[in-house]
Amino acid sequence: MTCRRFLIKFAVLACIILAGLWGYGRILEMNAEPTYTADRLFKPYGEDVYHLAQKIERGGHISAREVEALPGGVNKRYGDEITFLFLALKAHNLQAIDTLLAAGADPYMVDHPPSGSERNFVYYLTLPGPSTGPVQGFDFENRMIQSYLKHGGKANVQLLGDGGEWLIEQVALNENYEGVKILLEAGADPWAEDDSGDTAMVKVARKYNKNAVRFLNYLIEQGTFKDVELPRLQSFMRSLAGYEQRGDAISLANQQIALRVLKRNPDYPPDQNTQDLFGGPIPWQEVQDAD
Repeated sequence: MTCRRFLIKFAVLACIILAGLWGYGRILEMNAEPTYTADRLFKPYGEDVYHLAQKIERGGHISAREVEALPGGVNKRYGDEITFLFLALKAHNLQAIDTLLAAGADPYMVDHPPSGSERNFVYYLTLPGPSTGPVQGFDFENRMIQSYLKHGGKANVQLLGDGGEWLIEQVALNENYEGVKILLEAGADPWAEDDSGDTAMVKVARKYNKNAVRFLNYLIEQGTFKDVELPRLQSFMRSLAGYEQRGDAISLANQQIALRVLKRNPDYPPDQNTQDLFGGPIPWQEVQDAD
């Protein structure tokens, strides 16, 4: 009998403690940082939707179960046509982005259709990344790229708009070379042409700085310049030759890159590009001596 009374008392005490913890949690929630986007755009759609939006906006972790329970599905648009994926993007919440993509969030939907926006999730993979928060800059972008690819995103995909730029091309344009490496490993084509005939390799060649030189030499070593169609290779060499030879470090580096590329493409015909790069005929002996 004594044992039974003890168990009853213990159960009552446990209920009191749990109720107190629940109440304390509600107080913390009420006094947490305000969630302006969640309040403005998600609150009218019900408590479950609203609280998930709050959690995402505050940087909290969300579960697959919470996403699956959404009444309108993961790609439903809420106030101002926003989706949960774009809310997570706005909040720089990488865990939420990954969970939403895993649940089927569509990375090819645009952020705001009524305005005629051409910005889908893929477009945001090409940006510099946030300057504040626990994960910043290209590190943030590259984690998003990895999530995108892990959950079925296409490595070879063109951005929306009239230019037809490729994802890898725009990532290269932004000098996110680690992001380019991730896309290359996933099968992206660095020689895919946009509507202007430019490629990711052309965009790198036009940077004319030490980081670009270092990355081009890395790509040469990885075999990126083997068996390239002549018109695309000529476009690359034209971009490389766009830096006027002046005997400085970049000029010399560009010449060395050209020598290495020509060694891997011995059928490349002399043209204005090689004339500009070498100030005369192709120095084939130097080509042969290049590594």
